Amino acid sequence: MSEEAKRDDAAPTPGPEAESLPDAMTLVGTCLSLLAARAWQAMGLVPDPATKQVERKLEDAQLAIDAAAALAEVIRPRVSERERREIEALITNLRLNFVEQKSKAP
Repeated sequence: MSEEAKRDDAAPTPGPEAESLPDAMTLVGTCLSLLAARAWQAMGLVPDPATKQVERKLEDAQLAIDAAAALAEVIRPRVSERERREIEALITNLRLNFVEQKSKAP
């Protein structure tokens, strides 16, 4: 096999899946939603979908809320006013519920 053929074989060629990958904003939005869902679960307000059990893990909830807030801050200048308000309301609701759940902690 020639050197040129070896280099061509080694170079990855984008397949059809490359065209269907979501853009960065979509990925960040998905991550934000996943973190919020995990925060609700970790606060014991929503059952874990896999186990159907309700567990309170407030340290996990705090981490998920902090990470969601950091992502929200990053995308703030890139979203519409309506989306910004929805994200801010989500973060505010998570934080308020966390404070309430923490006050109930033994």
